[in-house]
Amino acid sequence: MLEILRLVLREKLSRQNIPRKPEPSSLMQEEHNVEGFHAEGSDNGALIPLYHFNARAMSHLMPPGGTLLDLGSGSGQFLRHLARCRPDIQIIGMDLSEPMVRLGNRSLNGAGLGNRVVLRSGDMTQFSSMVPSSIDVISSIFSLHHLPTIDDFEKCCKEIRHVRSTTSCAVWLFDHARPRHRRTLEEFPEIFTPASSLLFKQDSRNSLEASWSFDELCRTGDRLLGRMNHELARVLPLYQIHWVHAAGRTKHGDDHWLEPELSKAAKRDHARFSRLFPKVGSELLTRR
Repeated sequence: MLEILRLVLREKLSRQNIPRKPEPSSLMQEEHNVEGFHAEGSDNGALIPLYHFNARAMSHLMPPGGTLLDLGSGSGQFLRHLARCRPDIQIIGMDLSEPMVRLGNRSLNGAGLGNRVVLRSGDMTQFSSMVPSSIDVISSIFSLHHLPTIDDFEKCCKEIRHVRSTTSCAVWLFDHARPRHRRTLEEFPEIFTPASSLLFKQDSRNSLEASWSFDELCRTGDRLLGRMNHELARVLPLYQIHWVHAAGRTKHGDDHWLEPELSKAAKRDHARFSRLFPKVGSELLTRR
C-alpha cells in the first residue's frame, strides 16, 4: 500500500508531462510472445479484475441477444470472459496480428464458445465495410494506445462514426492514460502485476508511454463521435473510459448476466478498481 501511495502522490504532485512515445511495434507476431500475453488474460491472470469491470459495464450497453464488435481484441481473452457472463450475445473480435487471431480462435473453440465468438484479422482504422449490418456495441479494451498517431485514432473514430450512422450502436472505449512522471512507467507493472512475466511488464511500460492523455481522447472523441461520457480514474489517473449509449434504445440485457466464479483476490481487486470510476458505477454497474 505504501508503494501505491507513493506512486499516487508523485503523479498528483508532478509537474512533468511525459511526451507520448509510440510502441516499438504495434503487432504481436512471435508465437512465444503471443502465448505469453494470452496467459495473462487467463482465468487466474492479472487482468481478470479489469476484464470483469469492463464486462459488467458493457453488459448494460448491450441489449438482449445483441452483437458486439471489439477492436484490437488480441487473442480474445476479454471476449471469452464477456461471452461467459452474457451467454445470449454474439461477439466479433478484430486484430491486426494473425498469430493472435489464430491462437484466440483455437482457444475460443476449445472453450466451447466458437459458435458465438469469432476473431478476424482486421485494422481498427478501416473496418466499417467488414462488419454486419446490425451491431449493438463497438468496444475497444486496452488497444487504442497501439495506434501510432493521432491521425490513426481519428481514422478509427471516423470508422466508428460511420457504423453508428447506420446502426445507432453504443460505444465503449477503455485504455490506459499516460502518466505524468517517468518513474511511474517503471513502478506501475512491478506494483500492480508483480507476478507477470518480464515480457508483459516491459509491454506495460511501453503501453503506458504510448497511451493517449485523457484530454486528447476527450477532444477527439467529442469532435468526431458527438458528445460522449468521459471518466478518468480518480486517485490513480492511469485509466480512462469514454462511452456513448445507443441512440434511441433503452432496453439492456442485464437480466441475462451470469456472475462468474472469481477468486477471492480477483473479487477484491475488482471491487477496488470499480471504486476508481464512480460515474461508471452509478450509471452502468448497478444491476437493475
